[in-house]
Amino acid sequence: MNESQPEPIQLQTPKSLLAKAKATMQQHGCLVEEGSVTLPPGSTRTLCERYLQTTTQWYDLVLPDQFRMLEAYEPQRHLSILYLPPQ
Repeated sequence: MNESQPEPIQLQTPKSLLAKAKATMQQHGCLVEEGSVTLPPGSTRTLCERYLQTTTQWYDLVLPDQFRMLEAYEPQRHLSILYLPPQ
């Protein structure tokens, strides 16, 4: 059987990220570049039904190591704001 690897999820983000947030995401296998974050293969992105869907769409992001983040996606700007859990 030839199963293809899932594609990594790439998100467009603001150009500047907090250093601590960047380091945390890198520790969990994310590729963090200026203006984008690529989640590792095997990550999931699920629309949150529990949040009011206005112009912002909310997604649960789960990385392969089970690290969770919340994404606020603004479709008109093609921009994702990532919320990491408190540490």
